[in-house]
Amino acid sequence: MARTALQDQTVVIIGGSSGLGFASAQAAIAAGARVVIGGSEDDKLRGALAALGPAATGRTLDMLNPASIQDFFAAIPALDHLLITAAVIRPGRLLDAPLEDLQANLDSRFWGSVHSLRAAAPRLAADGSITLTSGMVTQRPQPGKTLAAVAAGAVETLAQSLVAEIAPRRINVINPGPMRTPLLAGMLDNDVQRLDALAQSLPLRRLGAPEDFADAALFLMSNPNVNGEVLHLNGGSAWA
Repeated sequence: MARTALQDQTVVIIGGSSGLGFASAQAAIAAGARVVIGGSEDDKLRGALAALGPAATGRTLDMLNPASIQDFFAAIPALDHLLITAAVIRPGRLLDAPLEDLQANLDSRFWGSVHSLRAAAPRLAADGSITLTSGMVTQRPQPGKTLAAVAAGAVETLAQSLVAEIAPRRINVINPGPMRTPLLAGMLDNDVQRLDALAQSLPLRRLGAPEDFADAALFLMSNPNVNGEVLHLNGGSAWA
């Protein structure tokens, strides 16, 4: 289905220079799409574009900066699908963490999505789609991640609340569990033993793969009747 649905379409992926977004860019190109990726770091963006090949273009943007988001979309005349995987995650306890760190969680994942949707909407095809990303922290909150959970939950509410407002364009959310990405590896100090231990603690005894996320993203882009959904992609780990 995805190959037919995405052929010759333009897919914009914010967060496309690494991890889940990069895997989704690869899958979209394999499905026949043109891809525009956005990332926060020049070096990573250049490397990703070199790896993706001629079907990909991109530029840097800062999800904490509304002007940067506007500039990014100003260079895109039209798009068929928007996927946002990028977010700034700054753990901290509500009662004692610096407020600017706590606020960054909402400013990037929630407000970054809002600014992106407002900038993309005039360019988005009438039958296009938007896919946002939340996280399993909405089901299993952790100490120090209260604002990260609030931001993820706000993204899900945003998508469901916009179903009627942006129709006939569709909007959905992927809520991933632990995924084998550079972000997760960095949070665990790139400790292979800790990553393996985490995988063994999950019901399926494996971390999610970026390709799992990419398959889900392309499904949401390609299926014209999926709208307002939160797709939990965690191998059952949120409830085990």
